[in-house]
Amino acid sequence: MANINDVAKTCIQLLLAEPFYGHYLTGVPKEISEKIDTAAVGLMERQMIKMMVNSNFWDSLNESTRYGLIKHEVLHIVFNHLITQRDYSHKPLFNIAADVVVNQYINKEQLPEGGITFERLDHLQHEYGIEWKKGMDVGYYYRQLLKVQQNPKSKNKDGNGGSGKGSNGDLDLSELLKGNHTDLEKHKHWGDFEELSPAEAKMLEKQLEGNFKQCMLRIRGQKVHQYGYMSAELRERLDAKLASLDSVINWKRVLRLFACSSNSSFVKNTLRRPSKRYGTTPGIKVKRRNKLLVVLDTSGSIQMPEVEEFFGEIHQIWRQGSEIYIIECDVKIHKEYPYRGQLPHEIKGRGGNDSTPPIIFANEKYRPDAILFFTDGYVPAPTIDPRSPLLWIISSKGIAIDDPHLDKLQGQKLKIIKT
Repeated sequence: MANINDVAKTCIQLLLAEPFYGHYLTGVPKEISEKIDTAAVGLMERQMIKMMVNSNFWDSLNESTRYGLIKHEVLHIVFNHLITQRDYSHKPLFNIAADVVVNQYINKEQLPEGGITFERLDHLQHEYGIEWKKGMDVGYYYRQLLKVQQNPKSKNKDGNGGSGKGSNGDLDLSELLKGNHTDLEKHKHWGDFEELSPAEAKMLEKQLEGNFKQCMLRIRGQKVHQYGYMSAELRERLDAKLASLDSVINWKRVLRLFACSSNSSFVKNTLRRPSKRYGTTPGIKVKRRNKLLVVLDTSGSIQMPEVEEFFGEIHQIWRQGSEIYIIECDVKIHKEYPYRGQLPHEIKGRGGNDSTPPIIFANEKYRPDAILFFTDGYVPAPTIDPRSPLLWIISSKGIAIDDPHLDKLQGQKLKIIKT
């Protein structure tokens, strides 16, 4: 029977053959467990991810499919499927979509027979008229599969919200939704991640981001041909993820140019600088602090990835020392609170859209140095003029920066561009 040394041996071989996976696995604890039927990633003491393998299952695999198994689990972690699953209500569909994503980057001979792949579900686009493009994220495949599951034609066909089985090894969606597929068995322990509090989930996510950054720095520091062992598609995807972990916008520069002419000041005691007036210490140091009102568009057109994108930028603004007060608004203001470096537990809204209430709030109640309005751009112009400088920040998936509609919005515009 397989033991932990057998798994470690495969990891070392993978390190030599495809360094990205080997380096990433260096920081992932591994465990032989008979509590699972196949293999899975799960939580260790709610703070760390571990990889678990059933010894009999491991013995049933050949060298190639062992490589594929490890790569499969690593990519689920790297693409953040374990954390983001909590944002999707239909878990079986999410599990299928997640496998469609990761298996696109694994050689076909390394996948198990009957594995869930892009090609084996391709027949759905012809049968149900959905889009089915390669290289997309889990949200895209989830939405397309949801269209099939909700299609009356599908429900009338088998009563289970699925699809009839196609030819050439095509997979039957209705059968997959029953949860009996071996590949989906590996996701059973993903439910542990949903039990994490928002703070715990965020801490784990940050830890995984750090592990990913370290791994990429090691790989990029090696010889070019080793980095090139990855497919061009995966290399492009990982490079894009690495770029997305850093703030897209240079907020230090933006705030200096945009709002420095009308900011607040505060006095700080300092032992370094003696008082010029009295020649004593501690002296005082006058520092500038931007008092910013951040408007978060929470209308129905805003998706969770955009909200996460917004908070990634808001956090960078906060790190510049700005005083930030957030309001969440669709047709009305639902929530207001100071930002102190932590994500809110939930976002209120999902209705229509009206940009006037935040401007009234700014003019009559808060009176900020500047207003930063995070939106996808599909928002009507406010019916009153703001008394503070106004900057519209458009999401990366939002309206084009040269769209004529933006001309109707008073103030400067800035679009988040993902590389």
